[in-house]
Amino acid sequence: VALLPSSTMRVLLLFVLLISASSFQVGSRTGRLASTELNGLFDGFIKSMEAGYAGEDSAFQKQKAADAKKREEQRKRFETRKSRGYTELKDVAGKQKSFSKLKYEEEEPEAPQSEKKFFGLF
Repeated sequence: VALLPSSTMRVLLLFVLLISASSFQVGSRTGRLASTELNGLFDGFIKSMEAGYAGEDSAFQKQKAADAKKREEQRKRFETRKSRGYTELKDVAGKQKSFSKLKYEEEEPEAPQSEKKFFGLF
């Protein structure tokens, strides 16, 4: 009867040591992953996403150049407008006001005046 508690203690101690040792091994395994595990899985996906952006003659670079050209033309138009000057309120306020003219002149039809009768009698 005296051997049972000590052997159970030894088994429990051995079990605890095995669990703690295996937990250390799992932690070290997840800490370092092979490069194929990280990069290999999504390589095709990444390549297809980057297809329109890579290279000098890509669609992205062409659109970027077209946008830069458009911005430059817009800036030149702005500079020409700026050099001509802007109309200010004091330039417009002194002139005589003009109102819009009607294209068609409508005459209001006159309603026929009827004699007013007192309750239809007179």
